[in-house]
Amino acid sequence: MKSNKNFRKDDLSPESNTKKIYKMYKRKKQWVVAPVVFGLLLHAFSPVAALAVTDTEQANAETAQMRVVDDEELQKLINQAVTNIEALKSLSPEAKDVHLANVRKATNEEEVNTATVDAYKADVVAEIDLLQASYDNQIEALNSLPETGESTKAAYKGKIATALAKTGLINKFNAELANESKNYGVAKEVFAADLAENQKAAEEVLKAATEANTAFANLPKYQTQQKEVIKGMTYFSDLEKELHYTAIDNAETKEEVDSAVDAAKTAYQGVLTKLINAQVNALSSKLQEADLSATLDDAFSDRLEKIANKTPKAEQDLVDLTNLEADIDQAIANKETADLNEKKANMKNQIASEAGDVVKAEDVKRFQGKVDAAKTTEALDAVMQEWNEFYEVESLKQKNLAAAQAEAQTLLDALELEDKIALSTYKANVGLSKTAEAVAEIVAQAQAARKLEIKALEVAKETAIKEIQALSNLKADEKEPHITAVKAATTKSEVNTKLELAKDADKAAQLSKAKLDAKKQIDSLEALDETERTTHKAKLDVDTVDTLEKVADILAKAVYANDIKAIETAELDEAKEIAKNILNKLEDLTVTQAKAALKSITDAKNNEEIKTALETAEALNATNKATKDKANELAEAKIAANKQIDELKYLSKSVKDGYKAEINAKTTIDDITDVVNRAMAADTNLANKQEQLLTDKEALAGFINGSSELTDAEKKKFSSEVVDCSTTEEVATLRGKVEQLITDRQVAAADLNAAKTTINNAINGLIGLTPAQKVAYTNKVNSLSEKADMVAVYEEAKAEAIKQYDKELTNEIDSLIDSGSYVEAQKMINQLKSDTTRKQYQNKLNNGIALSEAKAAANKQIDALENLTAEEKVAAKDKISKLTTKAAVEKEVEALVKADNLVHDKSLIELAEAQIKAKDFDKAAETIKKIRDADTKAKLQKQLEDAQKVAPNIRGTGHVSNIGWQKTVDTNEIIGTTGRKLALEAVKLNLEDVDMPESAKKIEGGIEYRAHVRNIGWQGYKANGELAGTTGKALRMEAIQIRLTGELAKRYDVQYRAHSKNKGWGAYVSNGATAGTTGKALRMEAVQIRLVEKK
Repeated sequence: MKSNKNFRKDDLSPESNTKKIYKMYKRKKQWVVAPVVFGLLLHAFSPVAALAVTDTEQANAETAQMRVVDDEELQKLINQAVTNIEALKSLSPEAKDVHLANVRKATNEEEVNTATVDAYKADVVAEIDLLQASYDNQIEALNSLPETGESTKAAYKGKIATALAKTGLINKFNAELANESKNYGVAKEVFAADLAENQKAAEEVLKAATEANTAFANLPKYQTQQKEVIKGMTYFSDLEKELHYTAIDNAETKEEVDSAVDAAKTAYQGVLTKLINAQVNALSSKLQEADLSATLDDAFSDRLEKIANKTPKAEQDLVDLTNLEADIDQAIANKETADLNEKKANMKNQIASEAGDVVKAEDVKRFQGKVDAAKTTEALDAVMQEWNEFYEVESLKQKNLAAAQAEAQTLLDALELEDKIALSTYKANVGLSKTAEAVAEIVAQAQAARKLEIKALEVAKETAIKEIQALSNLKADEKEPHITAVKAATTKSEVNTKLELAKDADKAAQLSKAKLDAKKQIDSLEALDETERTTHKAKLDVDTVDTLEKVADILAKAVYANDIKAIETAELDEAKEIAKNILNKLEDLTVTQAKAALKSITDAKNNEEIKTALETAEALNATNKATKDKANELAEAKIAANKQIDELKYLSKSVKDGYKAEINAKTTIDDITDVVNRAMAADTNLANKQEQLLTDKEALAGFINGSSELTDAEKKKFSSEVVDCSTTEEVATLRGKVEQLITDRQVAAADLNAAKTTINNAINGLIGLTPAQKVAYTNKVNSLSEKADMVAVYEEAKAEAIKQYDKELTNEIDSLIDSGSYVEAQKMINQLKSDTTRKQYQNKLNNGIALSEAKAAANKQIDALENLTAEEKVAAKDKISKLTTKAAVEKEVEALVKADNLVHDKSLIELAEAQIKAKDFDKAAETIKKIRDADTKAKLQKQLEDAQKVAPNIRGTGHVSNIGWQKTVDTNEIIGTTGRKLALEAVKLNLEDVDMPESAKKIEGGIEYRAHVRNIGWQGYKANGELAGTTGKALRMEAIQIRLTGELAKRYDVQYRAHSKNKGWGAYVSNGATAGTTGKALRMEAVQIRLVEKK
C-alpha cells in the first residue's frame, strides 16, 4: 500500500527529527543557529534518539540543545503534527478537531507525540468502521434476504465483521507503533496489507449474500445458475446429472437448492475419489511391473502418493494423474529402448559368432540388418527365430546325405506341424531326396508351412475372440472363460471347438431369456384363464423346445388362442379389428391369401364367420410355414454337412469340393447324411492307408529315380508329382503313366533284332485290349521286317487300348454324373488315359456340378418367395429339376423372382407414382427403396429424378431504336417496348440456372433463336446469349423463331409471341415457329417468351 504523498517520512518519528536537527547544526545552517526549542532537549535525551546517533554525536547534540532550545522548535513539531493529522483520511472533521486541539495544547514533544499517535490509532479504527459500515449498507440494500435462518442480514453482517477482524487489526497496528524500531509509515503499510487480505474475505461474504439475495428474489434463475455448477461436474454421467438437476428443480427455497448442490458436490467427491483411486491403483501396478530404477521409482511413487492423499479430490487430480502416467510411460519407453538396444547388440554378436563358415557373409549382414530394423522385443525374437531356422537349413547343406536326412527328421518333428499329413509327406520326401541341398529345401518348406500355421492360428484366435465378444446374450464375466480357452488353444480345430462352445452357451442364454419373456407375455393374455395360461407356459419347459423358433411358435399359439377367445365375446366390429390384428401376425401367408382372408373377415356377418376365416388363414399359414421350416432345416443341414466335410483330415480339397457339390444337390436330409457318411468313410479309409501310401510313394520314387530310360528332368518332374499324391489310387495312376513312358522309351531304343520281342511284350502289357486283340497285334508285328512298321503297329495297339479302356470308364462316368455321384465320377475321370477324353469329361463333370448347384440355389430362392403357396413352390421346383442347363435354370428363377416381387411391389408402385405426382419426393424415394424388382425400381427412380429436375430461366434483352440495349428481363417479361412505335432491332437470349433443392438436378439443354431483319431476311440461328438482329444500322426486326435443344426440348415447349406494328400482340407460337411477320414490312416492337412443361 502506497504512503500518503502528504506525509513527510522524516517527520513521522521523534528520533528522525532529532538526528536531522543535529546534522543541520553541525553544518551551521543559519536557521538552526537560532535558539532551539524546549522539545529538542526532551528529544535529544530520549532513549530512541540515543539509538539513532553515535556517542560523539549525542554529546555534541546535548551541548547544542542546551544552547538552542526554545519555544519556536516546539511549535515546529506541533505544526508538523497538525499537518500529519490533517492528512489522515478516515477521521471525521469533528474527531480531527479533537486530536488537533490535543496537539496544539501540548507543552513538550512527548505530548505532541502522544497526541499524534492517538490520532493515528483513531484513524485506523475509523477506517475499519467506515469499511464495516459500507458493507453493512450494501447488506441492508439486499431486500430479498429472509428474516430468519442462516441467510439473514444480521448473519451476513456478523460474517463480514468476523472477516474484517477489527480487534486483531487494531491490536497488531498498536503493537507495530509501540515497536521502537519502526515508525508510523511501516505500521500503516502492515495494517493496509492485512486489511486488504481481510477485505477479500469480506468481499466473499458480500458476494455470497448478493447471490443469496438474487436466489431468494428469483429462485428459478438461481436454480438455473446452480445447475451450471452440476453441469461443470465433468465426470458425472448424464443420468447422475439429471438426478441432481431434478433435486434442484424440486427445491422450494434457496437453502434447499444449496442443500441439493452440496449433496451433488458430496456425490461428485465420491465419483472423483473412485476414479482417482482406480487410476492410482492402475499406475501403482504399472510401476511395480515396470522395473524402473530405484530413483525413478521413488520419484514416481512420491508423486502418486501425494495425489492419492490429497483432499478434497479435484478434477485437476485426474489431470495430474494423466500427466504422471505419461511420464511413467515415457520412462518405461526409455528403459525398453535401452533394453532393446542392448539385446540387439547381443543378438548381432550371436549371429556373427554362430555363422562361422556355415552362413555367407551377405546373409549374416542381412540378418544383422533385420536386427537393426526391429522395433520391439517381439520383433527381435521373430528375427532370432528366423535366424535359427535359416541356420538349421544352411547347416544341413554342409552335411553328407545320410546325416542331413537324419537331422532333418529331428528338425521336422520339432516343428510340431498341425497338419500331420503334410508332416508325413515332408518326412517321406526327405527320405526320397538324393542330395543334402534337396533335404535342406524340404525343411525350409516345412518351416514356412509352420509359420503359416502359426499365423493362421493367431488370426483364428483373434476372429474367435471378436465373435465371442460380440455375443449379445452372455455377460462379460461369462465370456471371459471362453476367451481364455480360445487363447490357450494350440490348433485351429481347437479354436473352432472353443468358439462353438461359447456360441452354444450364448444360444442357451438367449433361449432361456426368450422362454422367460414368452412366459411373461403369456401371463399378460387376459382372455385366457389361469389354467390355460399355465398349460401354454408348461409347453415351454419341455426339453424338445430347444430353439427360438419353437419358443416363438408356442407363444404365437398362445396369443392366437387368446385372440380367438377374445373374439368370441367381442362385439362384431371389435371382433373384426382383433381378427385383422391376428391376420397381420400370420407372416407366412402369401399376398393373395392375406387379401382373401381380409375380405372374408371384412364381409363376416357374425363372430363365427370371423373365426372360420381366421382358422382357414391359420391353416394356410401353418402349411406355408411348414414348407419354409422344412427348407430352412434342409439349408441348415447342408451348412452343417459342408462343415463336417471341411473338417475331415485326409481328403484332398478337390475331393471335399466334390462331396460338398453332392450335398448341395440333395433335396432331403437323409440324402445329405448319406453323402456325409460316405465322405467320412473315405476319410477313414485314407487314414488307414497312410502307411501304405508312404510305402507306395517311396517305392514309386525309387522306381523313377532308378530308371535309366528317364531323363533327369523327367525324374524331377515325376518325383514332384509323387509328393503331391494323396491316395494310393493316385500313386497307382502315376505309376502306370511312368511305366508306359518307360515302355515307350524301351520300344524306341530296341534294335531290330530285339524289336519284335520288346514290342510284343509291350503290346501284351497294354490294359484295355482283349486277349484276341493282343494276339492279332503281336501276329501282325511278327509278320513285319522293318522296325518302323512294327512301331506303327504298337502305336495302333496302344491307341486302341486307350480307346477301349476309356470307353468302359466313360460309360460309368456318365452314369455317375447323372446320378450326382461327383466324387466317384472325378476318381474315374482321373483314370482316363486319353488327355482329350479326360478334358471332355472334366468339362462335363464341371457343368454337371454347376447345374446341380444352380438347381440347389434355385430351390433355395423358391423357398424364400413370399407369394407362392406350398403347392406352387413344389410345382416350381419340379420344373427346375427337369431343366438341363444352368442358363435355363437361372432364367426360370429370374422369372419366378420377378413375378413374386411384382406381387409384393404392386401397392408400393402405386404409392410411389402418386407421391412423385404430388411432388412428395422424399417419401417417394423411401417408398422406392422398398421395391424389390430391380427393373421397376430403376424405372421409378428415373421418374423420380426426372420429376425433380428443374428447368432453367430464360433471360433476354433487346436493342430498341432510339434507346439501345435495355436491361435484361426474365421469363414472361416483355423484351422491347409497346405503344411507343419503336422498332426492336436485336435480341440476346440465354438460359440461367435457378435455385433448386439439394436433391434436384438441372435439365440439360440450350436455347437457339434467329431474327428476320429488314433488307436482310432470316439470319442464321444464334445460341446462348449471342446477338440476333443488328445494331447501329437502323434495321428493324420483323419476326423471330426460337427453339430448345437437348433434354430441355424433350421436357418443355418454348412459347413466344411478337408485338408488331399495326397488329399488336400476336398469338403464342412454339418450338421454332414464326412469331411476327415476313414480307409485310411491319416492324416488330416486342417479344414475350415462356417455358411450358409438355403434357
